Amino acid sequence: MDSLPLIYSILFSVLIIFKDVTSFTLTASKSADKAILGDNPFTLSCAYTLTGNEQLFTIELERKRDTVNTEAFETILTFQNPSSPLNFTYQDTALEDRTVATKPTEESKTATLVFNTIECDDKATYNCKALYTDGAVKTAVSSVSVLVRANTLFEKDKTISHTPSASLEEGDDVTFQCSGDVGNEPVGHLGWFYYLNNDTSFPINASDKAVSQAPVYQPGTCSYKRTSTLQLKMLRSFNNILVRCTVQQDKYNQFGDGHAQTTNIQVYYPPKVTAIADKTVDEGTDLLTLNCVADANPPPTYSWLLPNGTVTDGQSVSLTNLEVGDNGTYTCLVYNIYKQVNHTANETVYIDVRKTTTPAPTTTPKITTGPTGGGEGTTVAQIRDGDDDDKTTLGIALGVSFGVIVIICIVVIVLCVMKKRRPKEIEEPPEKPRKPDLVSADHGMKNNMGSSALNSSFNNSFDSTSDIKSRNEEGLFDIQFDDKPRSRRPIQLLDNMLGAESYSDIVNPRV
Repeated sequence: MDSLPLIYSILFSVLIIFKDVTSFTLTASKSADKAILGDNPFTLSCAYTLTGNEQLFTIELERKRDTVNTEAFETILTFQNPSSPLNFTYQDTALEDRTVATKPTEESKTATLVFNTIECDDKATYNCKALYTDGAVKTAVSSVSVLVRANTLFEKDKTISHTPSASLEEGDDVTFQCSGDVGNEPVGHLGWFYYLNNDTSFPINASDKAVSQAPVYQPGTCSYKRTSTLQLKMLRSFNNILVRCTVQQDKYNQFGDGHAQTTNIQVYYPPKVTAIADKTVDEGTDLLTLNCVADANPPPTYSWLLPNGTVTDGQSVSLTNLEVGDNGTYTCLVYNIYKQVNHTANETVYIDVRKTTTPAPTTTPKITTGPTGGGEGTTVAQIRDGDDDDKTTLGIALGVSFGVIVIICIVVIVLCVMKKRRPKEIEEPPEKPRKPDLVSADHGMKNNMGSSALNSSFNNSFDSTSDIKSRNEEGLFDIQFDDKPRSRRPIQLLDNMLGAESYSDIVNPRV
């Protein structure tokens, strides 16, 4: 029993503490992150919960525009509670034509406002403000901000131009200007690209060379407008250039969210002749064509200055039946005219016509192949590879042979000339071979051989009756004369005029 007062005291304290505590909740929400300008539905919702003895009276939708310099919210719409016979009331009657309001029900406990068309002024901060009671009148507030996105209208509002606008030439500084609607939420940027040779598949990004002005807000479109400039120095490679300006709100590439593009821009430049290589040809060449190529805009006019001083028109010149006298310098002359100025260029080529020589005879190389079994051998390809070396060796051998022949001919000619100039000598008959001295040999043999051997071996020699002959006062043997036929002894000749004295000459008998 003593514990009852304590329990009552605790319950009373709890009631005092939770007297002002409520479970009512209110939440404001939106159907998308951004409302899109135009006929694009967008919904604002105010949802609540009730517990216990809580009761909802009304829900008010308030608005504060960012363009209005005030902190105060204005009520634009009031929703009645589900049990009320009334639905809602527009305080901003301008919303009635483009919105649909729905009051909460016992089941939904949500008030909604659907925007069928979004306008720039719908960008604002919205409050859901609930008036309810839990025994005392109370309010609850929940806020949500709505951004209005304006897609770029660049395709409808774009301009691109360049200065100077015509008669551009190599070296000119040209300023390109582009402007147009770049949208809002987010505010877009302008990018630059250009294309060479009219080929849009290879864009060259020039955005880093551009200068853009600050965007300017357009109240009527809830968007911004930008202006950007790009400066380029014209090069000869820029002839037929295309320059493109792109708006980049969500897409950051050469197409962007829209773009503006120039037409092909002509760039004038003077001729530049491609170098022509010198040529060496053989005498008797039937045809040699010299061709001249120049890069120029507008297209150039060609002519050729020949070594003899004559000029012929045309991009190419043909030389026929060339002779050594056709050597010389040929000059290609090129010019074009723009802005009433003549621009000229030239390039020279030297033609060397060399005299031909009689070609050395060629031999057909013998082609052999390797054994059938796959052994090593000389192949056709190897012989063909050695043709040049064989021809060189053959030429050297023929040259050496020719030189030797020339030298031999010269020597023969010199010897013939010398022989003609030498005095003739008297030719003497050749001396008959001397027969052996049979007389001396006969005596020698007699001294060494017997009489029988002597008679058998020398029966045709001089007759002798003695082995030892007498000598005269001078120590010489006395000559024995014999005029018998077939005798080998000398015949004594007597001079009749001198009587019986002997003649000094000795004549051997003819055998």
